[in-house]
Amino acid sequence: MDDERAVTSQAESAADLGREFFAAIDARDPRRLRATLANHASFRALPHRDVIRPADEIVAYFGTVVSSYPTARWDVTDVISDGERAAVQFTLREYAAHLGRELLSEQIAVFRTSGGKITSIVGYYDAEEFRGQFWNDAPAP
Repeated sequence: MDDERAVTSQAESAADLGREFFAAIDARDPRRLRATLANHASFRALPHRDVIRPADEIVAYFGTVVSSYPTARWDVTDVISDGERAAVQFTLREYAAHLGRELLSEQIAVFRTSGGKITSIVGYYDAEEFRGQFWNDAPAP
């Protein structure tokens, strides 16, 4: 029974850390974001991309992200967790006044945790779709 409770606690911890990570980004709160990360944490925006580490560099990276999208919102829509791992589905939304519509990108990030901190994050998203949504100035047909 104790082993079962420990696994459940770890699963909740990974899920909670994933949710808190995106809540901190959405709140544009670097201290809160840093509190989710182990000192040696690593981040990759996509698999096989350059690794960003340690934790302070990850916080700096996301500082540039939120600066690039000043009115964007990060909303967690689903979390699947198992032990010290969690897959977090989220939606990035930003209203584009020049287009008269909201830009939207659905993404997923896979988190590994240990000791109540995030140790690894790998993002998965359609890079072409994202570029088309957020970087092209032409209105959608």
